[in-house]
Amino acid sequence: MEVKFIKPTQELIEAIAADMRQADADEVWASNHHTPIESLMRSWKVSNRSVIVTVNDEPCVMLGLVIHDILSGTGSPWLLGTENALKYKRHFLTEVPAVIDEMLAICPSLFNYVHTENKVSMKWLEWIGFTIDEPLPYGCDNALFHKFTLERT
Repeated sequence: MEVKFIKPTQELIEAIAADMRQADADEVWASNHHTPIESLMRSWKVSNRSVIVTVNDEPCVMLGLVIHDILSGTGSPWLLGTENALKYKRHFLTEVPAVIDEMLAICPSLFNYVHTENKVSMKWLEWIGFTIDEPLPYGCDNALFHKFTLERT
């Protein structure tokens, strides 16, 4: 298996959007009423850093960091993936944490929100070391989301 971290392109973003995991698509709709392509394009534009992860040249996930306040060191990581990414989840568990470490070097306090129905993402976040809070209403539909946080130690 060859895992690569590459610069996003319109073509790669469209490929991920076309095969976005249903739980991720549901999450971006519940939070902002965005379609998969709208969410990926907007996230790409507002992110200070973003990358697409390919496995054997297949685009599987896109992730990034939005810096909120450089003085306080707060930022929001995000990750949206394809259905096919699940077949490579072991590789993501070993490769993507290095990207999270890079994010923590930029913003020592990371936070974002995950939809309560996005169980795979919650397990992955916990495995990386994020703290997941109790669910609260969030987003356009006031659906239940968990705030997740990670502080550089």
